[in-house]
Amino acid sequence: MAPHGTNNGLLGMAALVQVTATLPDNYIAFEYPSGKEPWWKEVVDWMPDPIVKDGFIDVWDRPGMGINLVPEAAKKYLREEDQAFFD
Repeated sequence: MAPHGTNNGLLGMAALVQVTATLPDNYIAFEYPSGKEPWWKEVVDWMPDPIVKDGFIDVWDRPGMGINLVPEAAKKYLREEDQAFFD
């Protein structure tokens, strides 16, 4: 198995971390978005830094997926036509 989450964004990555934590150690790779956008850590309530340590990702000891989107912070990064998304 090789979980791929390169286009899932932050919430998809958080979900993938939780799902793969339930799997047996039978996967060969874990792809995740790299988080190059400077606003990524701004639009969620928490993000590990770094995400990967020594080739491993610690499963976050937080409720749900481990991170939550902060709509007020995310709204300023929406395109003009998407400004009503959180309304």
